[in-house]
Amino acid sequence: MRSKGFCYGLSLAIAFCAVYADNVAQNARAQDVVQSQGTSEGGMDDLKRQLKQMEEAFLVQQKMMKQMEAMALSQQEQIKELKNHIESISERPVAVAKEEIKKEVKQEMKQEVHQEVGNYLASNEAREKLGLGLPGKNEPVNGYYLPDKAKASIGFQTRDGKYSLNVGFRFQTRFTYKDKDEDFDEGDITDIDVRRARLCFGGNIYSKDLFYNVEIDADSFDVNLRDYYIWWTPAAAEEALSIKGGYFKVPANRQWNSSGFSLLLQDRSIASDNFKQDRDYGLDIFGKPFDGHMEYHAAVFRGAGQNPSKAFGRDENVDNELMYVLTARYYPFGWYQSYNLATGWDETDLKYEEQLKAVIGASFVYNAKEKDKKLDDTNSAIGNVDLGMRYRGFTWDSEYYIRENDPEGDGDTITSDGFYTQAGYFVLPKKLELAARYSVLDPNEDVRDDVQTEYTVGINYYFRGHRQQIQADVGHFVTETTETDKNENRIRLQYQMIF
Repeated sequence: MRSKGFCYGLSLAIAFCAVYADNVAQNARAQDVVQSQGTSEGGMDDLKRQLKQMEEAFLVQQKMMKQMEAMALSQQEQIKELKNHIESISERPVAVAKEEIKKEVKQEMKQEVHQEVGNYLASNEAREKLGLGLPGKNEPVNGYYLPDKAKASIGFQTRDGKYSLNVGFRFQTRFTYKDKDEDFDEGDITDIDVRRARLCFGGNIYSKDLFYNVEIDADSFDVNLRDYYIWWTPAAAEEALSIKGGYFKVPANRQWNSSGFSLLLQDRSIASDNFKQDRDYGLDIFGKPFDGHMEYHAAVFRGAGQNPSKAFGRDENVDNELMYVLTARYYPFGWYQSYNLATGWDETDLKYEEQLKAVIGASFVYNAKEKDKKLDDTNSAIGNVDLGMRYRGFTWDSEYYIRENDPEGDGDTITSDGFYTQAGYFVLPKKLELAARYSVLDPNEDVRDDVQTEYTVGINYYFRGHRQQIQADVGHFVTETTETDKNENRIRLQYQMIF
């Protein structure tokens, strides 16, 4: 700004000197003219020429004066802008400006120091001097808080990231009122209980690719292990290949593989409950190749199903028969944010998918178990097809199941089928959700008047996602009989917390 003002001042000085010099020259020429007039009449041409020159010089002076006037106006505008700038700076407290500068410098220095200190502490030299030991030997552990984890709240991890332990507790407490059908001499039921309670442990061990999960069932006084398995997902495979082994859910029925703490309504449908394969001892090879557009499971299980009284596997597989599972799903618009291959589905759209997501899948289960805990000496084959979608708070899921139980001895094959469809929508994004479900179950297609039907509507409010939520629903259940239908109305209120 100062250099610009100096240039304008120098320009004015040069112009003034030029005008002054020109005036002196013109006065001299005028005196010469007066003197020359007395000398000779013959010099008239010279006088006219000099007059013309004076007129031209006068025009030049006028032009220069206009330029000087324009320059003066421009300089006046520059002076005005400079004054305004000075006033705007003076209005801002100097202390505030200095404080902001100090904060910025302090933050930059803090980041640089933090980086340097971290690099040094990670070196073997620093670890030896501080008595921390070398990596893998007396490895120091960091603690952290997991506010958005599905199963845990507190975690511990070694600095090299090869060992971690996450701990959490999940529970649901529920009020239930059942209006039973008086035609069947059944009384109404009012109850308060703990629907689910789980103590969860999980993390990785030996490397960043090997994971484990353990859940203890604590919703009754008979505490037992609910899940205990490990799975390996090599980083190079980018989740296209994983291997899981232990005691876990059979990966067939999609709703059954949704966590009980992330259901759209408080419980699964009557159809899903009837066709589920529970938990079992087994091995599952699974993945999501093609950038998450496909999902597959190829699994083999013991086939006896869930049996808490023998959770440690002391009983033997006496008949050498196993259960086999094949599952495949296609995601035309990409992977669901709400689905984790290792831990299961989320039936809501709390992730709020901005782009339409959809899935179509099928599974097949064959169980040749001779001594299945449900059906002795029976070969069972189950197939199901599932559909679903998520979009901006709207969720829809549907599954169809069919099963054939073939007795190994005398007896007819029993064919069963079932179906459910359900939908939910967040009227307040990620907070208030409305839900509805319709489900049908036919336990035996050869038997008349045994069809069961479910109608349920509900409302969910999420304080902190699934970590703290409250659900209320009203259901109507009908069971056909040979004489008259059996009806039941149900009202439930459930509170859930994960910490």
